[in-house]
Amino acid sequence: MPKIGKPKLYSKEIIDLYDYPKTRIEVLNYFAKYRICAAKIDMISDSYGCSLADDNMGIYSSGRSDQTAQKAFKIIKCKDYIDSMNKKFKSLRLKLTDDEKIIFNYSILSKHTDDELAEALCLDKTGIYTRKKSCYIKVAQYFNIEVLK
Repeated sequence: MPKIGKPKLYSKEIIDLYDYPKTRIEVLNYFAKYRICAAKIDMISDSYGCSLADDNMGIYSSGRSDQTAQKAFKIIKCKDYIDSMNKKFKSLRLKLTDDEKIIFNYSILSKHTDDELAEALCLDKTGIYTRKKSCYIKVAQYFNIEVLK
């Protein structure tokens, strides 16, 4: 069995084959649902403590409904989606360098600023851009959403 080497950053020549601004937008749009679902799970879970969440008599709403079941269904739907994406992330991470894994978590999944990303990578802000481009292109290739020039 051939030995698989450690992942490497894409070179400038490879990066230049792609339309990075459009590829970046495609990646961020693709992961928007993931970010929304993760936030929604937290928001729905937090709303259990809200006084209107106990409105099972329909006093504060226009109709009578089982709000607990609706919340549980929304949480299950979001968790199923997140679990399926997390399975894909495991094999994707094998193709990323250590720096690209941090970029994936900070920039794609969490949408931190470039300053926060640079701090996490212990680099100056200008030092992250080649790594960031390489990461975005690898992720786009993995999900088949890259944009060539």
